[in-house]
Amino acid sequence: MRVIVVAVAKILIASLVLSACAPKASLDDTQVEMVTVDGRKYEVRLGSTGTPGEYRMLIVRATLVINADSENEAERAQNVYPRFIERTCRGRPHEILSEGLSGEVNYYVLFRCKA
Repeated sequence: MRVIVVAVAKILIASLVLSACAPKASLDDTQVEMVTVDGRKYEVRLGSTGTPGEYRMLIVRATLVINADSENEAERAQNVYPRFIERTCRGRPHEILSEGLSGEVNYYVLFRCKA
């Protein structure tokens, strides 16, 4: 009986842990670069939208996130993307067309490099 109780407890714990995890997003036709900002690892996926000078970026936590605080994750992601925009636009001015959370921990940015 004790063996069954232990097995059921393990299954319940595993299902609780997995259900609390945030899904990891992907972005087709993009290059991936790993970066560490504020002691946290991120995957930055960057690619063209097909419109000249316009790019899309997805910032994904590269580590397991359980019960993520969406507001904190958005603030952290906002510390990640400026260096990639600066590098992509080669120091030229840029315009953020759209940005925000996609899920609980994935952050997207759509931007345009100006001439």
